[in-house]
Amino acid sequence: MHEHDSKEHSTPPLGIFIECDGSQIDCAICLQPCVHPTVLPCGHIFCYLCVKGLGRTTRMCAMCRREFPQDLIENPHLLRPVESTHDAGFEDGHQWFYEGRNGGWWQYECRISEEIENAYKTNERIVEIIICGELYVVDLNTMHQFQKNNSIRRRRIKRSRVDGMKAKGVAGLFKS
Repeated sequence: MHEHDSKEHSTPPLGIFIECDGSQIDCAICLQPCVHPTVLPCGHIFCYLCVKGLGRTTRMCAMCRREFPQDLIENPHLLRPVESTHDAGFEDGHQWFYEGRNGGWWQYECRISEEIENAYKTNERIVEIIICGELYVVDLNTMHQFQKNNSIRRRRIKRSRVDGMKAKGVAGLFKS
């Protein structure tokens, strides 16, 4: 068997995915700059929430189709540590949070939080956002979020001052 015929792939060095000039890594799933860049065992890098979405469906890399273990969602290999919620408030010191399944509050990741904040400031009452590859509705009238195709299961949301909030972490990632 030739070396290139092998089914086993070694993990390439991380440096090949990061531009030498330090430019941002783009996610091949959402096509935006990576938020909480997560490295799969195959070496490909995606946003943590994009990997979490893959974990709910195929558990395969979107680039090379190599399977990854389910525990990668609970213990991801992040390129950078999760920032403190205190560093991520808007100019007025507030941030958006959602209630976790087992209680406690989690901060939305920055892009989602910005979308909700923009809707809040422009008095939009309903916002549709993609989280983990699923379409969600954020209802600012009732302060709930739910999957668009399943409005029965709802989570509470809130806008709160970052300095007074004890969040578990960001987007399902415990803060370091």
